[in-house]
Amino acid sequence: MCWRKIIGCLTLCGSLCGAATLPGEVLPAREEFETGLQKADKLEQARLSAVGEEYLQRLRELARQQQAHGRFRGLVILRDEIARFAKVRTFTERPQDEPVELHEAQTFFQLTWQQAQYSNELAIVKLAERYVQTLAVLRETLGKSNTVAGVQALDDECDRVVALARLRQALDATKTRPAALRPKPQPSAVAVPAANDNRLRRPLDIYRPSKEPLSSMISFDARAVLFEDNSQLKTRKSAGAGSAYRSLDGPVAYTPRITLTCQRGEVVSGSRLVIEYFSRSLPDHMLHHEAVEKVVLPRLERGKTYTVEPKGMQLARSEQVSVIQGAGVSVSHFGAEFYGFILHLVDPDGHVLWQRFSPQALERELAAAPPDK
Repeated sequence: MCWRKIIGCLTLCGSLCGAATLPGEVLPAREEFETGLQKADKLEQARLSAVGEEYLQRLRELARQQQAHGRFRGLVILRDEIARFAKVRTFTERPQDEPVELHEAQTFFQLTWQQAQYSNELAIVKLAERYVQTLAVLRETLGKSNTVAGVQALDDECDRVVALARLRQALDATKTRPAALRPKPQPSAVAVPAANDNRLRRPLDIYRPSKEPLSSMISFDARAVLFEDNSQLKTRKSAGAGSAYRSLDGPVAYTPRITLTCQRGEVVSGSRLVIEYFSRSLPDHMLHHEAVEKVVLPRLERGKTYTVEPKGMQLARSEQVSVIQGAGVSVSHFGAEFYGFILHLVDPDGHVLWQRFSPQALERELAAAPPDK
């Protein structure tokens, strides 16, 4: 796209203008980052062009089949789609219902198209992560040697990278992508208890591994919400001359509700949903592998949806607020909070069908097989 070329030129210009102020050690990494952005967009255009050509070839094959079988209406619809896509190179918002062969082709190639876009955007995010990490390491080294000018230049460079419009676009695109053509919600296969009024509900963004095969992406889908129940927290208050103190202590329960949809695949009876829970300690935000839970699933046929509410986990939390006249307010937190989970769908023979995680940072914790405990 032309706007991407413009951004690439502006980015390269920015790199040339500010390069003189940066320490020499970081210049190779900066050049690699700038060049990588341009290569990524060129690679994406090549991928999308290849997918588009494959889609047009498939449409032409289907048109010949419709003609051979005397299906004139289907032939006209396919010819119209060939002409439309060859001109605009974009997919329709929803696949056409008829003929069914066109519906299946649009569904498959639109997902393939989105997977190509998603992989490219994720590559840009990881490229930026590597560069920012390089800047952080060098900044720490210069900080120890009291090189103030070099530290400031590195901070400015980090701010520039974080503010890049192209990187912001990639961050937005990799939140929940690819998320096209999700089936409409269907009635749950099992009765799920109604949410407790004391629980706070929030949706979770579910992410896919960057190297997930297209077949897995098409076959299954997952959505999740998290319920946080803090009804067991106890409040204690005290007050004296010129001071007040309040504490909030107790366990907090976290329960996910996970909905699985078999879009094109099937789940054999006896398969398991393995959930790895991760917590984050307060106030240092250290990550902990908290627990593993396994849920046995019934048989799920193609097109079926199944909702399950696991046991979840409990974490201790403490909040202390002190108000002292003349000294202001002091707030401290202790304990832990929910950070996220990794989901593994495993068949009875132990083969992993797919993996999902939330938040996206947990991809680095993902293993090829779920833990036993």
